[in-house]
Amino acid sequence: MDMMLSTGRIARFLRKPADQKVAALFATAKESLGLKRVAETGSSVAGHRLAAPRAVERGSAFYLAIRPDSDICFGEMPELPELARAWVRGNPVPNGADLARLYALVLNVRAVFDAGVPGDLAELGVYRGNSAAVLAHYARAAGRELLLFDTFAGFDRRDFDGVDRNRNMEFGDTSLEAVRRFVGTDRTRFFPGRFPESVPTALETARFSVVHLDCDLYAPIRAGMEFFFPRLSPGGLMIVHDYANPGWQGVKQAVDEVLADRAERPILLPDKCGTAMIRKT
Repeated sequence: MDMMLSTGRIARFLRKPADQKVAALFATAKESLGLKRVAETGSSVAGHRLAAPRAVERGSAFYLAIRPDSDICFGEMPELPELARAWVRGNPVPNGADLARLYALVLNVRAVFDAGVPGDLAELGVYRGNSAAVLAHYARAAGRELLLFDTFAGFDRRDFDGVDRNRNMEFGDTSLEAVRRFVGTDRTRFFPGRFPESVPTALETARFSVVHLDCDLYAPIRAGMEFFFPRLSPGGLMIVHDYANPGWQGVKQAVDEVLADRAERPILLPDKCGTAMIRKT
C-alpha cells in the first residue's frame, strides 16, 4: 500500500462523508490484500492467505468470510445497506470489520419478531448508538418501543470495584445529544444515568422481546441481567456483548451468576468480542 499520499488526496479524503471514508478505506485494503485479484480472476479463495486454514495458521487478525445465503443469494435483507452504514458511522473500527456481529443481530432480532414474541426492545450500554440504530429500525418497523440506557458519558467510577477495580475511564467520547440526533426519537426513549438508578418505576411491569447488554463491567451487567431477564418474554432474546472476551471477565461472571439456577445457557458467537445470546424458555 502506497503510504506516500499527496496532500491533495488526503484533503479530498477528509472532505468525504463518513460512509464514503469507510468505503474508501475498505477499497484500499481490498486492493492491498489481493482480494480484488481473487474476485476478478476467479483464483481459488481457499488458497488466499486470509482464507482458512492459512489465516488461522498465520495468526492473522483478519480472515475471509462469505455473506449469508439469505442475504446475498435470496435478497432477504433489503434493509442491510442502510443498517451497515449506521453500524460503522463514527465507529468504523472495529465495527466495519465485524459484520458477523451485525448479521447475528439482524438475523436473531428478525427471528424473535417472526416468532411473535411480545414486548419492547432495550439496550443497556449505548455508547455512540451504532447497535441502537439497528434496533431502532426494527422497533419502528414492528410498532414497538426501544428503550436506551446509558450514562452517555462513559463508565461510572462507582462501578470500578471487584474484578473491575483497576479499570480506567473509557467511552466518554459521546453524549446524549449526539446519540439522540443519530438514532432519532421516533419510538425511542432515552434514560441517562447510572443503571439501575436510571430505571423509572413505571417500567417495573414492562415486558421485553429483545435486550442488548453492552456495558463491559460486572456491576451494570449484573444489574441489567437482574432487571431485564425476569421481564423478558418467553422466547425473548438476551444479547450480551463481551461475554467470551477475556478482557472483560466481569461480563461472563455476572451472566453466569444470574443464570446459575436457570435452565438457559449462553450460545457463543464468533464475532470479534465474544457476544453471547440467550433465548428465554
